[in-house]
Amino acid sequence: MPRFDYDDISMFYKTAGEGDSVLLIHGLGGDHRGWEFQEKDLAARFHIIMPDLRGHGQTTVEELGMMIPPDLVADDLNALLEHLGLEMVHVVGISLGGMVAQNFVLRYPERVDKLVLVDTSPKITEDMIDVVYSWREAQVEGGDEAYFWTSLRSGYSDEWIENNPDVVQYLKEKSADTNDEGVLAAGLGFSTIEFTEQLSNIKAKTLVIHGEDDRIMKLELGRMIHEGIKGSKLKILEGCGHSPTVQMTEEFNNTLIEFLSAK
Repeated sequence: MPRFDYDDISMFYKTAGEGDSVLLIHGLGGDHRGWEFQEKDLAARFHIIMPDLRGHGQTTVEELGMMIPPDLVADDLNALLEHLGLEMVHVVGISLGGMVAQNFVLRYPERVDKLVLVDTSPKITEDMIDVVYSWREAQVEGGDEAYFWTSLRSGYSDEWIENNPDVVQYLKEKSADTNDEGVLAAGLGFSTIEFTEQLSNIKAKTLVIHGEDDRIMKLELGRMIHEGIKGSKLKILEGCGHSPTVQMTEEFNNTLIEFLSAK
């Protein structure tokens, strides 16, 4: 897999497919594999770029630091696009990746054609802090096993967990690769964001996708983004939690492809 080295970072990324370029930005604690349920469908129509963000996955930095400034993450992605020779791309971000995407389009509006914001928020809320704190509390008390199950139940319904044991086991195995220091540094960095008043500055064609039953970033936050970005579209996935990429893969993929393909 290719790497891009600049300044203090060695960024790991994966590309696939041909056509219009789409930058896919994963969530907190994830990596490029967060898009594996989309990769085949998207790569059949687009050139997709899936980086591991600073502090995540196989991307390495000389010194991580206590927190990762959001603007630095946006600058990393801009440098990656320059490295790839891409002037403008579609940008898709989920959860923390949606916050990264908002910051990126505000910082580099000329880079973004279409924007898709998935189960994300323009700001950090007390509810979100409480949820993440519950994960850390579980880890302190019960280790990685407790952390996994607590965070899983925040993102998925008990019914979905019971009905999808194979996927749950796969997610559990993948979670073993999480960079805890990177998650903490990114979480601290993005705890300062507040884009609510800047949403009206986003001019890119925008689609907001949000799970109706998201317990981490509640639907009201998706509505807030939709109302703040003039002309944006809102797609509510009924009965879906925080991870539509996994929980409602087919509907999510079809919705994404339809929006990105439209002229």
